[in-house]
Amino acid sequence: MPRATTTDISLTKSYIPKVSKIPGISPTIAKFYKSIENRNIHEGRVVDQAYYKSNNIERLFTNIRFDCLFKIIEPIVPRFILDFYSQVTIQTDEYGYLVISFMIQHEFITLTLAQFGQILKIPYNGQAVFTNEWDLASLEYSQETEGPYSTDLPTPDDIRRLLELERVMVDRTIKSQTVTLTPNQILTKELSPDMKQWEELIRENVFGLGGHRDHLPACLAHMLYCVVAEEQYNLAYFFVKRIECARANPTANLPYGMFLTRLYRQF
Repeated sequence: MPRATTTDISLTKSYIPKVSKIPGISPTIAKFYKSIENRNIHEGRVVDQAYYKSNNIERLFTNIRFDCLFKIIEPIVPRFILDFYSQVTIQTDEYGYLVISFMIQHEFITLTLAQFGQILKIPYNGQAVFTNEWDLASLEYSQETEGPYSTDLPTPDDIRRLLELERVMVDRTIKSQTVTLTPNQILTKELSPDMKQWEELIRENVFGLGGHRDHLPACLAHMLYCVVAEEQYNLAYFFVKRIECARANPTANLPYGMFLTRLYRQF
């Protein structure tokens, strides 16, 4: 599986339709699309068989239903991606369950998290947490402490211990300043060679491109922990929270291009 680059994702702009410039479109509708159609799309990566059959990837990922990450191979539907992100909303019902709503061909669609996960063929039960932070301590601050997604998360010590991390450097240069790393800030070079392949596969199809690929986001470290510990992980929860986050950020890439094709086909 060749590593994707930021050049790959910038090419998606070449096929994103400019809906807001369609002659005769109403200014109200154009406004919905204008901020979305100038974004890049994170399509996802098709993973070849030789890659996922190496280093126990197939066995371990299948144990927690992460095999969905190397079985994804779908065409991209640019107009649907624009339709979806231009109006998608994430809400919580009276019982604390997430509800995803969007428009497709003038029809209003509402899905529970379970329905969303079933259609995308991704796991929708298990450990649930979302944060964009690097430090492992952010997992505890971001977790839901009550309701249907309340989760007993591993501690940072648990994660470091199970991943068998070895600190390779203490100081790191960030914006020309020397910064001392905390034990909870993991660099990708601290992973074993086998685990680096797991990390790359998850990053390519769950997190996308951009950011600092030399360090491990807290949620990615947690996912690797779940792979090793064979703990079920609520990938649908993460997807929905990341979709919500991308929708709110005017410069963020639009994630899950291939996965959203399954949603398009359903309706």
